[in-house]
Amino acid sequence: MRILRFVTTALLTTLLATAFCGTTRAADADLVIVHARVFDGRSEKLRDDAAVVIAQSKIVAVVDSAVAPVARERIDAGGRVLLPGLIDAHVHPTIAIAISSLRDTDPNYLAARAAVEARGILLRGFTTIRDMGGPSFGLKQAIDEGLTDGPRIFPSGAIISQTSGHGDLRNRTAESRRFGGAEDPVERLGYGRIADGTDEVLTAVREQLRLGASQIKLAAGGGISSLYDPIDSVQFVEEELRAAVRAASDYGTYVAVHAYTPAAIRRSVEAGVRSIEHAHLIDETTMKLIADRGVYLSPQAYVFSGVFGGASASAGTSAQALKSQQVSVGLDRMMQLAKKYNVKVAFGTDVFGSPKIFPWESREFGARLRWFSSYEILKQATSINGDLLASSGSRNPYGEAKLGVVEPGAWADVLVIDGDPLADVRVLEDADKNLRLIVKNGRIVKRNLQ
Repeated sequence: MRILRFVTTALLTTLLATAFCGTTRAADADLVIVHARVFDGRSEKLRDDAAVVIAQSKIVAVVDSAVAPVARERIDAGGRVLLPGLIDAHVHPTIAIAISSLRDTDPNYLAARAAVEARGILLRGFTTIRDMGGPSFGLKQAIDEGLTDGPRIFPSGAIISQTSGHGDLRNRTAESRRFGGAEDPVERLGYGRIADGTDEVLTAVREQLRLGASQIKLAAGGGISSLYDPIDSVQFVEEELRAAVRAASDYGTYVAVHAYTPAAIRRSVEAGVRSIEHAHLIDETTMKLIADRGVYLSPQAYVFSGVFGGASASAGTSAQALKSQQVSVGLDRMMQLAKKYNVKVAFGTDVFGSPKIFPWESREFGARLRWFSSYEILKQATSINGDLLASSGSRNPYGEAKLGVVEPGAWADVLVIDGDPLADVRVLEDADKNLRLIVKNGRIVKRNLQ
């Protein structure tokens, strides 16, 4: 049924695109944006004086403005740059307060706080995100139903972790469930899931898929925000990782893993994971392995430039600040190696934990200029991320159209911006000032073209 629907949609899109190239029937288009300089998500060259035609939530044609059809609504971009809606491939909208405070906070407040942050993410131009850990299923549903504004969400559900792993968020004195301990409130709320042995890993993966996960997130190595696992620890044995990959594959999707060190990354890649999150302590041999296997690298630059450690230190968590410093020293080498081996680098920010931290999301653009051109960064945040999200296959919640590109058959997620992000991607860091138009799913979210 899903295949039939996809084929029908593709055929309709093709017919509409063909029709729009030579007609001006008002009833066919919902929205047309004219006189735009279009970045399509892939090409380094802008298409001048173009019109983007939108119907039924999708882009059905990109034509010269001179032959743009009449539509129910017409917007003049005034020569500004139009680009695809941005994609953040690593963010945690439901972890909107400190992790240490989650267990003692009313879940209704957590949900309200997440909705506020989701709207902020959208207004920064991120029309799609990949949630890399947290109970975002309800938030996704509310956004998709139009109850609240926010980005499209590809949810992972709970971070699956071994005992004493990065997703084990229990207090230090908590007893294991295997030895009579109670389930931790943070685990019960859906932020983490502890699983030891292949049977438990299979169950944990299948639980998240049952809830609606579009991909699975595992912690394969030590972390910063987790208090009791060293950065250099390697987490999950090979059999456990392979079990997770197989269970996800059986549902048509993939596994992404949290890992910093070469040992954790190599074990994960050999097990068949599709995406490595962070990887800041990687060595050259392991980076080449990622490139050879076609695995995506999802690193973050800004939060690992030292500011995250500073935020942790100011909050009184000196152990976390120390671990952040351990990781940050590898940032430059990791990015250089990724570029050397032409690895598929995704754009992710890993913002979470405080309303003060979420606006850092936009600072990732400028932080990457040390290693990549504005064009390369913009492509990472659009078409490369779109290709990564498409790896969810049959679990892709928005698989009826493409994301991260401006072309016929793509979702109608577009931005119009002052300045040229291909010349200087930092114009995207001030969304309040520079983002003049935000369209998500064919609906105008923000308009300020004066």
